[in-house]
Amino acid sequence: MPTAVSVYPNPFDRFIEIELTCAENGDCIILLANMKDNRIIRMLGAGLEKGVNKIPLDNLHSLQLGSYQLDIKAPTGDTIYKTMLVKQ
Repeated sequence: MPTAVSVYPNPFDRFIEIELTCAENGDCIILLANMKDNRIIRMLGAGLEKGVNKIPLDNLHSLQLGSYQLDIKAPTGDTIYKTMLVKQ
């Protein structure tokens, strides 16, 4: 699982880049949810390799302005990382 996670830019407009550094290969689930109504906007599975993994979430320009929550979860459902992002 990831030993370091970076998410940028924050606040965002059109895209988010997720950078995960891993000690070994593995899988994760990425969820982006609107905090206003707790609705999942994006959900994707990612296969991670040892080293640095960059995962873009693009085409976000049509999202409403406001707060969003990004969760990265293990395949078991355990939360690995959670942060709040702002769309402006």
